[in-house]
Parts: sequence; C-alpha cells; structure tokens
Amino acid sequence: MKFRPLFSIVALGAALGWSAAAADEPSTRVLRPEERMLACTLLEVAGTPRTMELTLQNSLDAQLQSNPQLLPFRHVFESYLRRTISYEAQKEELARTYLELYTLDEIRELIRFYQTPIGRKKAAADAKISVALAEVTRRKMAENLPQFQQQLQQEMQKQQLLQQPGQAPAGPVIPSPEQP
Repeated sequence: MKFRPLFSIVALGAALGWSAAAADEPSTRVLRPEERMLACTLLEVAGTPRTMELTLQNSLDAQLQSNPQLLPFRHVFESYLRRTISYEAQKEELARTYLELYTLDEIRELIRFYQTPIGRKKAAADAKISVALAEVTRRKMAENLPQFQQQLQQEMQKQQLLQQPGQAPAGPVIPSPEQP
C-alpha cells in the first residue's frame, strides 16, 4: 500500500493547522471600516503576515523535499499556496475571526501590547514557534507512520474477513491494500 501522497497531504494539513473547522463556511459579515482597520492592524503588529509567509515557504519546501519529482512545478505549487494560505488570501477572514473573538476595546489593548518590547518579542517568537511546531508535527507523523500503516492494513483485512460473499458490507467499503 502506498501512503506517501496521503502522508504528504496530511502532513501539509497538520503543518498548516488545518482542522475540521476549516471546512465551515467563512463568516460573510461585512466589516465596518474601523473594525477592518483595527483587526488588520492587530494582525500586522502580531506578526501574522511574517508567520504565514514562513509557514507557506516551509510547507512548500517540505513538500518539494519529500517529492523531488515535483521541483520543476515549484511555481505552480507556490502560486496555489499564495492563492489559498497566504496572508493576503486570508486577511479578510482572519480579521472577521478576530472581531468575533474580541471586542474593539480588546483589539485596541492587544495592539498596544504588541507595540511593547515584550509584545514585539512575542510576535517574532510566534513565527519561530510556528515553524518548530510544523517540524515537530512532521517528524512525529513520520515516526509513527509505520505503526499507522500496519494498523490500517490490519483493520482493512479485518473488514474484508467480516464481509461474507453475497452480503452487503456493514459499513463503508475500504479498498484492500492491493487496490489503487
């Protein structure tokens, strides 16, 4: 059974912090100019553009290192990531999220915090922490991949044994390891 593409996609998703909530419909709330300005200012002073750019570049590099045959298509992958996970692509939705989580007064306080020396240090550290988290996630997934593959294969074999000829399967049909 070949898990490399699945693992790459899962690792990329984990590295980017995808979750089930990512599938939810984005808020369509129209931001008032003051709200948008404050939320975007908070994103900027908190170092969000830098963190997201580092995440994008690290994700791109990791994908291409694990799949060197895709190197000639780097520009296609980068273009895709810029359209989907870059700061510019997500800024409006991030601003809406901040406005759902914080009041305008709280956003002003956070902006003041990020303008202090410790706030600037935290913003700079967040980017490094994000990169470290992505690397730890990638490494942990790689370390545990053989065990996962074995467990998945065992479960697939169990499902096949439980299915008797002529009977409809009790649950979803999982392809055998020999099938593509």
